[in-house]
Amino acid sequence: MSENDAISRISDIKMPDYYLDYYTGLSDETYRIFEHAASAKSTLADSSGIIEPKIAFDLADRVAKMHEIDIADPLREILKINGKELSALILAKEIALGKYCLPDATLEDKLDLAVRVGLAIITEGVTIAPLQGISEVKIKKNKDGTEYLSVSIAGPMRSAGGTESAVTLLIADHVRKIAGLSKFQANSFDDETGRFVEELRIYEREASSFQFHILDEDIEHVIRNLPVELAGVDTDPYEVVNHKSMVRIKTDRVRGGALRVLNDGLIGRSKKLLQRIELYNLDGWEWLNDLKGAVQTGDNQEDAAAKRMREVITGRSVLSMPNKLGGFRLRYGRACNTGFAAVGIHPVIAEILDHTVAVGTQIKIDIPGKGATVAFVDSIDTPTVRLNDGSVVKIRDVKHGLEIKNEIEKILHLGDILISFGDFLENNAQLVPSAYVEEFWVEELKQKIQKHEPNNQYLNQFLNRIPTIDEALKISLDFKIPLHPHYLYFWDKISSEDLLKLLEPKKVNEISIEYSIQVKKILENLGTPHKVENETLILEHQEAKIFFNLLFREKPIITDLSVPKILTESSGIQINNKFSTTIGVRIGRPEKAAPRQMKPPTHTLFPIGEKGGPTRDLLKASRTENFFTDLYNRFCTTCNQPSIGIKCSICGTKTTITFRCSNCRDTLKEPFCEKCKRKAPNHSHQPFPLKARLLLAQEKMGIRAKEPFKGVKVLINQDKIAEPLEKGLVRQNFGLTTFKDGTVRFDATNSPLTQFKPSWIGTSIEKLKSLGYSHDIDGKELESIDQIVELRMQDVVIPYESGKYLVSICKYIDVLLERFYGKSSFYNVKNSKELIGHLVIGLAPHTSVGIVGRIIGYTETHVCFATPNWHSAKRRDADGDADSVMLLMDSLLNFSRQFLSDRIGGLMDAPLLIQPHVLPHESQPQAHNLEVTKILPLEFFESTFNQIKASDVSSIEIIKSRLDTERQFYDYHFTHSTSSLTTSKSRSAYSTLGSMLDKFDMQVRNAELIDVVNPSELVSNVISTHLVPDLMGNLRAYARQSFRCTACGASYRRMPLIQTCTCGHKLIATITRGSVEKYLKLAKRLVEKYDVGEYQRGRIHALSDEIELVFGKSKGDQSLLTDYS
Repeated sequence: MSENDAISRISDIKMPDYYLDYYTGLSDETYRIFEHAASAKSTLADSSGIIEPKIAFDLADRVAKMHEIDIADPLREILKINGKELSALILAKEIALGKYCLPDATLEDKLDLAVRVGLAIITEGVTIAPLQGISEVKIKKNKDGTEYLSVSIAGPMRSAGGTESAVTLLIADHVRKIAGLSKFQANSFDDETGRFVEELRIYEREASSFQFHILDEDIEHVIRNLPVELAGVDTDPYEVVNHKSMVRIKTDRVRGGALRVLNDGLIGRSKKLLQRIELYNLDGWEWLNDLKGAVQTGDNQEDAAAKRMREVITGRSVLSMPNKLGGFRLRYGRACNTGFAAVGIHPVIAEILDHTVAVGTQIKIDIPGKGATVAFVDSIDTPTVRLNDGSVVKIRDVKHGLEIKNEIEKILHLGDILISFGDFLENNAQLVPSAYVEEFWVEELKQKIQKHEPNNQYLNQFLNRIPTIDEALKISLDFKIPLHPHYLYFWDKISSEDLLKLLEPKKVNEISIEYSIQVKKILENLGTPHKVENETLILEHQEAKIFFNLLFREKPIITDLSVPKILTESSGIQINNKFSTTIGVRIGRPEKAAPRQMKPPTHTLFPIGEKGGPTRDLLKASRTENFFTDLYNRFCTTCNQPSIGIKCSICGTKTTITFRCSNCRDTLKEPFCEKCKRKAPNHSHQPFPLKARLLLAQEKMGIRAKEPFKGVKVLINQDKIAEPLEKGLVRQNFGLTTFKDGTVRFDATNSPLTQFKPSWIGTSIEKLKSLGYSHDIDGKELESIDQIVELRMQDVVIPYESGKYLVSICKYIDVLLERFYGKSSFYNVKNSKELIGHLVIGLAPHTSVGIVGRIIGYTETHVCFATPNWHSAKRRDADGDADSVMLLMDSLLNFSRQFLSDRIGGLMDAPLLIQPHVLPHESQPQAHNLEVTKILPLEFFESTFNQIKASDVSSIEIIKSRLDTERQFYDYHFTHSTSSLTTSKSRSAYSTLGSMLDKFDMQVRNAELIDVVNPSELVSNVISTHLVPDLMGNLRAYARQSFRCTACGASYRRMPLIQTCTCGHKLIATITRGSVEKYLKLAKRLVEKYDVGEYQRGRIHALSDEIELVFGKSKGDQSLLTDYS
């Protein structure tokens, strides 16, 4: 790697000078870390003497290095002229014709590489799908002797996504034609269409669910017409019944990878696929138009959304229902912490619901997508609540909410949910008519001023402030502008009969209006604040003035028109609709910020089998006489001892590798036994001086091992290469554990951030200036911690817990560098403040490319804040998933591909490549859909009333419109401000409450507090979607359980005839009665307390009887005479 490589690749891209300096700084620091790690690795103390993650600068580099072929430069040139999609086909064609292949490559080899490289380009060289999602590409023969192409799919294809996985077959068909092969002829040997139908239904029923439900006739139609064979490897232990022992299908088990491509790709996304086919100009796929189509559930999108709202999990609250008055009102716009699948709600909601939600909590919504995460925005509409004394109050702000929190009886209206236009665009969703909100009013005022009052200073002042009620009424009457939204109620949600009742008050004047208690529900539906005294409802001050001017100055004449139109005609004040739609919201996964650990946690990747007991303790294992373990055959001839590192840890001599025949046990220098005519593995079950090596390691590192010092039972890698014990010692000393690849990681939920205030991230102005932050978003010099600053492309704000954990990792790495590698330390940090400015990498579990990021501060929340472009580079959005953060030095120094499993999927979640730069034009299309405008124009609000698709809107500036310009890097404006990122607590109640009963009590308490949620319906949904399936599943698991030895931990599928373990100790069941019936008492309590219907009540009692039949009556249960009859 050269320092100039990175800069040369961005020198032609238009960007501000400060961004060029920024990227140069990232490159220089990456190179400095790389150089220091390479120096340490060159000591050969490890099992690998080189840095294994490769530096990849762009898409072309990633594809070339992933497949180890020299195509980076030609691919870059192709990408300049053509898009990513067409470039994939062009390069696949060249490879199929023999270019970039080895001279002795067969046609099958060329086509295999062509399909993999094509898919790698489509998936941006980030996922593992091209390497392990495609099992093999073969040339096979039809019954008539013609040759066709077969593509075998494995489980990791899922990481590519539905559309991209189906595109694999388009690429395969493209190269098939180039190679002159015939089409695949289905059913020429066996009933292959029937096999797919049976297999898919078994997989749906037994293994996992799909994103779409498809028809049998569509499955048959696709398999009959595919020009290439869709094959696959078995992924799950479920076998077909009626279509076994088929000629061309080598397994009787279900093939999950192939089924996903068929279900969620070819059929589920057939419309998207047809667009690609048109783009690629492919013929022979017209039959896709004949598909009946897939649905997520039911017959339409509304059914799919309704089903998501019904799938309630115990303890996870339902907050709002779709299109019901009182739920979260849709508001278009973006704050600096929303968009990219993050939505904004007012922070007072979290406070009055006892922190049911926190920043990063996943929620399931009905529109525009399926999942999102919560962010807090305090410039949107607040909730309206009813207090214990019956009075109705509009909460002003968080402080006011906290003051009245204990007096709240019901939340009548939840306020707004802020959803970005970009999320509608990404989901190609239909726009919903906008409510009449403050920013809509401002745009109408602007238009009025421009057309009729260009020099009116009186009107101009209201572009930046909310008018008083008197000013709002004056503006509406004098200038014919609709009443300001701040003074609107939900007039559009009451009937003319309700209006008639409101026209008959007990007492009326401009400062006080009194009503009888009978109209209370109407006032609550309107969201009108009022007091209750002696069975009388009293409207005062602002509310009285609004009602007086709309209802009593000129009495309305009731007609067939809507209430807002009736009031507009009578009062002369334009009344617009305050309601648009409400969004269904239920809680999904809680936010996450925690160290990534193996299960169970491990200090070092060293195998000790059963000798360490249940805790896999190396110290316990070391006390075993004649300790044997399965290890790589690395041997020091000088010391006559086995070795882990390339150089012997005792004498420093370079070690040798031997091979041992598993048949004759001869030790060989070559991986083939001539005597037995078979391969000889490079690992064997051999004696290892564990006690002596542990003592040596402790002496070398100056650290004493503490019990339990945890290893692994067996190594998952093919060659059984272990980690040096010294690394595990240092990890244990600093309270760290390793992941399967030798790295130490911290996971945090993804959350977007485009601007920040220094006060939010706890970083001083001086430090920020040293990191290159010299001015705020208005171009003013940075002087105050409350100025708003734009976040740089690869800068991240991590949780405080993560900062503390990374400091421990820094200390761990420095000790390794000094005492294990004999080099100088690198970090020398004592606290998290000193960590600011250092580089980390972000890695998503389904990818294999680590994205370089720079720490600039910390957050009290449990999320990792970064720009949408940075998250997008990991192929992520902010829909609730968590990704890992690790120090760049750790990944370069300690990661080794040698530790990874050789099985399919073993390369996922591993930093095979490191990407130093994130460039906006190389991000995923979802990041390009982010709106970057200060205002939503009047044209946009008006277009929502036509309910057009978001893709038909052209009035909003998005990142996509700036690509290939300098402004793709900066000025990511937002429409709504917020004064804080979090609330008084950083964790949601689901994370902090202990038992499931406590969580469920909170869930029901919220349902009873929120007016729009029906507690009985919620309980019914919890029973049907969680409790009943859980009880049934636990009963089934009890019947299939295994048995475990209390001493050695050995597991038995069935209880042996001798009733004990082979070691002589007692065997215990792995599933107890308590775990089977853990929700039974709760379920019985619910069906008695709530109106859930006779069917559910009967079902729970039937399950209770079934559990009693299996286990007998619980102690204390009263026996009845009928039990003995």
